[in-house]
Amino acid sequence: MCGVFGFVSNGGPINIRTLKKIAQVTETRGAHAFGFAWTDAAGRLRMFKQTGRISDSLGLLGMLKGARMLIGHCRFATHGDFRNNGNNHPHPADGGWIVHNGVLPDYQRVIRENGLLPQTECDSEILGLLIENERGTMQERCKMAVELAAPCGGDLFRKERPLVMLGLWNRPGRLIAVRRGNPLHFGFTDDGTYLASLPEEMPGKVKAVRNNTIQEFAPSKPVKSMAF
Repeated sequence: MCGVFGFVSNGGPINIRTLKKIAQVTETRGAHAFGFAWTDAAGRLRMFKQTGRISDSLGLLGMLKGARMLIGHCRFATHGDFRNNGNNHPHPADGGWIVHNGVLPDYQRVIRENGLLPQTECDSEILGLLIENERGTMQERCKMAVELAAPCGGDLFRKERPLVMLGLWNRPGRLIAVRRGNPLHFGFTDDGTYLASLPEEMPGKVKAVRNNTIQEFAPSKPVKSMAF
């Protein structure tokens, strides 16, 4: 099942107390492992992940103090043993990181057809590998990666797969949110925008992300939206 969460600053710091509440709600969608990637006040991109419940390690969220952007994940393992931390999220994506909520049951076919070289047993890893293979803007590359990994229509093995993906890069700094079918919500505050699979405990004005869209965020900049 899995769940994701995130944050993009609008000039203010992330609220760690709010983040802890969102993380605990997100854990109801996956308690095998957790992880996050973030950009700090200096613009450096960082990543951390480990096995276990995030609710048992809330103190670790203190390392996110001062984060300008953040993506996070609570995992329920479907492909790849969560006890091997390499299988857990985030996964690398051309100098950035992605987290994914969804299942890609025919990911081995995608690996063969696109000549990918995965390093883990997790199906989600192929999204980052496909992003690296594609060309165009990062929004366009995310769109193509999703369409290749979970194509719409066609035969039984190529039917649409619901998913959510969050990606984070720092050159330049941006967070990309993809929603197709699975839940994703915004929470708008003076400090910035929070994102999460579930709306409970989200601050500010909360609304669902429009389905079948790709949203690109950057600190203190307008959101760029693309339909697909």
